[in-house]
Amino acid sequence: MKNCLYIYFMGVQLWWLYDVLAVVGLLVCIYISGRKGVFKSVFTSVGCIIGAFLAVSVSGGVADSLYKTTVRDGNINKLEKSLIDVDITSYMGDAMEGMGYNVIVSTKKLDEILDSDKELDEQLYRYMNNINGKVVDDEESFHENLLECYAEVMRKLISDDVSRYAVETASAKITDGKADFGSLVRQIKDSDKRKETARIISDDYIADAYKNVIRLVVIVVLSVIIFIITVLTVRAVTAGQTETENSKGSNILGGIFGIITGAVILFVISVLLRLYCVTGDNETLFFNNEAVEKTYIFRYVYDFLKL
Repeated sequence: MKNCLYIYFMGVQLWWLYDVLAVVGLLVCIYISGRKGVFKSVFTSVGCIIGAFLAVSVSGGVADSLYKTTVRDGNINKLEKSLIDVDITSYMGDAMEGMGYNVIVSTKKLDEILDSDKELDEQLYRYMNNINGKVVDDEESFHENLLECYAEVMRKLISDDVSRYAVETASAKITDGKADFGSLVRQIKDSDKRKETARIISDDYIADAYKNVIRLVVIVVLSVIIFIITVLTVRAVTAGQTETENSKGSNILGGIFGIITGAVILFVISVLLRLYCVTGDNETLFFNNEAVEKTYIFRYVYDFLKL
């Protein structure tokens, strides 16, 4: 464990290598494009821009369609089966005792609260205050801690059935207040609604994670395919032209367009990097989220890809 932590934090300290490699890569693109001349470089740059634009434009729709046809039903079935053995009252009790208020939660009382039709957050706040006969926290702070409690319950519910990234996405939706987990908790107790509960978790909590992974793959694949087609087309059209035939002005302009080509290539590399981070363990020496977010170049594309 200590070795893993050491490797991880060493990786975070190496964030500057991302920017160094990005600058080096950009300079290489400028050099190669300069040698090719303006004609080849313009076509290559235009092809790269079109490829990246089309890839980003269609990736969302393709990801949504592929998720619904290939992943969604499988997730629902796995979640439905796992909900059979879930004791949501026990999960909630353990998470509430871990909120830092030094209380012991009564399973019987918590069951009564979950079975009632009153507003859950308010009921839990009153109950926690009554356990030891004192106010455990102000209501706003308690609500924030309760969201963390809900997120912990969600992690325990789905961690064995979905990807780590999907678990993080679902937890973030809860802590950010973007999902009403309170009503879901009560539904989980109803064994007759397991299928519906699994569908809600799949559609409202984890779908975005899977769609984002598919979207990143689509962007990379389409961008690379169109880039290869562009390069092959340029080579075919300019087969008889040699690099020495280019004038100095053509070389300079070619280098300028190389900046555009390099920027698009860096964008695709950033997509790959994002894909690696969300599907990997985020604890490798060089490829981890925290290191990327410290950079001056990659983090802007990286943040765009989170949208």
